[in-house]
Amino acid sequence: MKCPRCQHENPAGQKFCGECGTHLAIGCSACGAANPPGQKFCGECGAPLSEAPAAPEYTSPDAYTPKHLADKILTSQNALVGERKQVTVLFADIKGSLELIESGDPEQAHLLLDSTIGTMMDAVHRFEGTVNKVLGDGIMALFGAPLAHEDHAVRACYAALAMQDLARRAAEQARSKFGVEPQIRVGLNSGEVVVRAIGNDLSMDYDAIGPTTHLAGRMEQLAVPGTIRVTQNTLRLAEGFVSVKPLGPVPIKGLEQPIEIYQLESATATRTRFQAAVARGLTRFVGRDTEMEALRRALARAAQSQGQVFAVVGEAGVGKSRLFYEFTRSHRTAGMLILESRSVSYGKATAYFPVIDLLKTYFDVEDRDDARRVREKVTGKLLTLDEGLRPALPALLGLLDAPTEDPGWDALESSQRRRRTLEAVRALLLRESQVQPLVVIFEDLHWIDGESQAFLDSFVESLPPAPVLLLLNYRPEYRHGWGSKTYYTQQRIDPLAPESARELLDGLLGGNSELAPLKRMLIARTEGNPFFVEESVRTLVETGALDGSPGAYRPTGDVASIDVPATVQGVLMARIDRLPGDDKQLLQAASVVGKDVPYAILQAITELPEDELRRGLADLQENEFLYEALLFPDLEYTFKHAHTHEVTYGSLLAERRQVLHERIVDTIERLYPDRLAEHVDRLAHHAVRGELWERAVGFLRQSGAKAAVQSAYREAAASFAQTLDALRHLPETRETLQQGIDLRFDLRSSLQALGEHEQVFEHLRDAEKLASALGDQDRLGWASAYLSQYHWRMGDPAQAAKLGQRALTIARAEAGLRRQTPFALEVVANFFLGQGHFNAGDYRRAIDYCRPNV
Repeated sequence: MKCPRCQHENPAGQKFCGECGTHLAIGCSACGAANPPGQKFCGECGAPLSEAPAAPEYTSPDAYTPKHLADKILTSQNALVGERKQVTVLFADIKGSLELIESGDPEQAHLLLDSTIGTMMDAVHRFEGTVNKVLGDGIMALFGAPLAHEDHAVRACYAALAMQDLARRAAEQARSKFGVEPQIRVGLNSGEVVVRAIGNDLSMDYDAIGPTTHLAGRMEQLAVPGTIRVTQNTLRLAEGFVSVKPLGPVPIKGLEQPIEIYQLESATATRTRFQAAVARGLTRFVGRDTEMEALRRALARAAQSQGQVFAVVGEAGVGKSRLFYEFTRSHRTAGMLILESRSVSYGKATAYFPVIDLLKTYFDVEDRDDARRVREKVTGKLLTLDEGLRPALPALLGLLDAPTEDPGWDALESSQRRRRTLEAVRALLLRESQVQPLVVIFEDLHWIDGESQAFLDSFVESLPPAPVLLLLNYRPEYRHGWGSKTYYTQQRIDPLAPESARELLDGLLGGNSELAPLKRMLIARTEGNPFFVEESVRTLVETGALDGSPGAYRPTGDVASIDVPATVQGVLMARIDRLPGDDKQLLQAASVVGKDVPYAILQAITELPEDELRRGLADLQENEFLYEALLFPDLEYTFKHAHTHEVTYGSLLAERRQVLHERIVDTIERLYPDRLAEHVDRLAHHAVRGELWERAVGFLRQSGAKAAVQSAYREAAASFAQTLDALRHLPETRETLQQGIDLRFDLRSSLQALGEHEQVFEHLRDAEKLASALGDQDRLGWASAYLSQYHWRMGDPAQAAKLGQRALTIARAEAGLRRQTPFALEVVANFFLGQGHFNAGDYRRAIDYCRPNV
């Protein structure tokens, strides 16, 4: 039976979904028979079933998804299918819906339930989530797919809170009208899903990876009516943006360990990632002397009534907000009024969002202020500043949702109100600048709404004679028309230089010498992006790879790698998803080739015409995903950021990756038939990922041998170990078992050089057992000789002598085979070493002993 909530197929007769725990059958109140979800009448006795079916307008996603969201999904649907997505799943239902239907007029009850479901959906759509299913008396929604958002968990939390707030208001009306108070319960969890297909009706076919939807469903079922339950997965992504109450660990069916769950209480005042960082405590500010000096010069000109626009442009996480924060809190801005505002990722649908934010700061309006209080604050401050600004009052009150009490304002057409609103805000700021110089900050313009953009365009035109410094920051994709202004300055801010990144890490981690390799790895992987650096350190602390306290950490083991933090992954995936479909698919194909992408290989695996491939690569360069790394002897591109490469690669489905890896192996062998040794490492990598196991064994062993010759023993050991893993995928024949023995001998040499004696012993014992089982005396002799040497080195001469004697016996018996002389000499040398009296005379005796076999 298919679960109506998560679409998981369950065995016949099962009462609850094995994936999400949803009740699969409805009990008939007349005869008690179980009925599948969706039935209106009992299949046993014909009595009506008390389940709230979905209203007709909720049967298909295109019927209830707002047009602006539907257009976004349909525009990008081809670029979204067949991908892995990080999402937050929301389940919400109406508690007691059956009782509502049974206790009153069914028609009225259905109207009430449909109204409540509509309320839930409105909250989801407000934050650009997608209602994936309507489930009778509840909904399932996804944030992060099909529309990718870097803050999907925050949006889901805000939607859940808005949902509860709207439901409480609706409950008050229902109490007076129907005598009942419907309550909803909400559950949230974040994880990975695979988007398989998106239909033209917006229906989405997807697979959950791991317990993604199961945990969200369990959170909903655990929630008390009127509350919201979230997992630690979601809280980790929304930390700082919401307040929660810990509820302790809860056992979950299907999971080995209990999981920590939380009750979502409220949103905090934090609206941006930087504000969350301020609340946690900022890290050391480093490496921005040039940018600070440019800001200082712009400020000096603005102070002389030469209004300036200073824009900082850079990728997510490079420190645009931090730069403004440090500058505006320095002694240089003393005596100036600083007004800050910011756009937020979900604010494009709200007209004047950052302008309203700025006005609230200026007029000291707080969220708890009622309309009367807002009017008092705005009127008092505005008229105190200048009685001549009275005409601006209705527009400013309107922006702040306070009653204007001006019939003339209400009678204006919308275009007239818009014009007067823009003029009112501009007049207010310019008049204030005559009292004291202003620093006005608009952050994150890449998320700005159209009306706020119109205000900025108007304000910029008015700046030249005013003592105003307008500070703006945005990501490279944002476009504007101010570039030709003489009073406009653009400052690009790049990731930190290695020395500055090292200084940042010293402050984050401390000076423990054991951390030096980790710091080098973090600088290489994050390429100096401060946000990526900080999130990577947080991930290492959360996973237990680092122990201690900020500025005094120590590694708990060998930190050889680190996964891309989920917060960083969200930022990058949202940016990748904004690419046109063809460019995105090209970027994904490039990610399979590797961080470094030879043009010839990319062209072969994509099979694109050259002009189309060149155009796509030019677009990816312009958007700063790739750049040309080599022109001679062969054109080669590289990913600008290692994390971007990993996130792009991770978005592909396993089957698509495998096909591309297979193509790459075939392509390299065809393009470089005389240079395969040069490409053996790349061939080995792609053969493993393409599951070409027989070829992978050969390439990996060659790669290991190449590293061993170069004394790169750690890399050699890794290659030989990977070869053993690949060998296990091949049929177990005498030949493959012998290869396994020889690989263990190869591992012995590399591991011995690294001092990994325990692993050496384990591999030699395995080789000894295999050789003995095969009756392979030659390899058994070598295993015995190597084990003899191992025991001698480990201080066990008796065991060394015993194994040396066995090796010696085999050497004499197998004289006609191969490698007789060096083999026999080593065996005999080990034998005499085992006796503890090896010297030059004994070595001659060994040679004489072996002479008949030579």
